[in-house]
Amino acid sequence: MRLLIGLIVLIAQASLTSAPGDRYFGKLKMSALRIRYETMQLRKRYETHELLPEQAEHLLILTDEAYQEWTRLYPRDPWLPSTGFALARLYQELPGTHARDRAIALFTDVKSRFPTSPYARLSRDQLHRGIATKPYPTWATAMRATPSPAASAISSPAASTTPSTAPQPSPTPS
Repeated sequence: MRLLIGLIVLIAQASLTSAPGDRYFGKLKMSALRIRYETMQLRKRYETHELLPEQAEHLLILTDEAYQEWTRLYPRDPWLPSTGFALARLYQELPGTHARDRAIALFTDVKSRFPTSPYARLSRDQLHRGIATKPYPTWATAMRATPSPAASAISSPAASTTPSTAPQPSPTPS
């Protein structure tokens, strides 16, 4: 009987601390699971050069906004430390001072808000090593400078439908 009561109390505490799966946060209305998934996918898409830095940062800001709301409403959710750390690590990979500042803020938040978490130690280590401002990557500069492929191929002069002012050879009589 005591075990049953203890189990019920444990389940009740877990349900009070964890965000429900059907609770949505931020402008994009992301669930806690979606925030975690989106963070992993943004990292993958950025590392494989599918997203330019500014595209990745824009989507990360929206994901971070959802994470911040989740943190405010469910401050004891056990997924928060790992998610905050993952967001900080992704910001750390992006160029610019805004990304660097957000990485520092998230590492600091994880270490102070979740001091007993293993992610607090990792955050302290990361902050101790320092967070550099990354330059804009050369691969992204090259991608930005490359024009998109043209929708139409170069046409031959015979297929042109626009009139030409250049002299044309006169037809020979047969």
